[in-house]
Amino acid sequence: MKTGEAGELWVAYLYQNKGFEILARNYAIYGKKKLGELDIVCRQGKRLVIVEVKTRTSEGFMDIVETLNFRKQAYLRRMAKLFVQANPRFENFDLQVDFAAVLMSLDNMVKSVKLIENVIEDTV
Repeated sequence: MKTGEAGELWVAYLYQNKGFEILARNYAIYGKKKLGELDIVCRQGKRLVIVEVKTRTSEGFMDIVETLNFRKQAYLRRMAKLFVQANPRFENFDLQVDFAAVLMSLDNMVKSVKLIENVIEDTV
């Protein structure tokens, strides 16, 4: 299993343990071509949560959280809106975007997971 897949699997497991229902993993959004992908889409009651997972084996180059720059936030905001448009049953849900920074060893053992909830304030 690739490092990124292992990180996403671990984060999905954490959300399930928090009482979330996992609706989709690696949800691709298409227009005329592939526009993007959402790592994890889950829900708890009337709250829909999009989780961006970033997995690394080292933070030597940069802190994982720093990868959530302005451009990435704009992308996630757009993908979240497109997901709701494609799935109108979630129109009246509270929408939240979370970020999970996963640090793993080279043999895919989780060293740390940092969950940052509601990283984008104006998701709706």
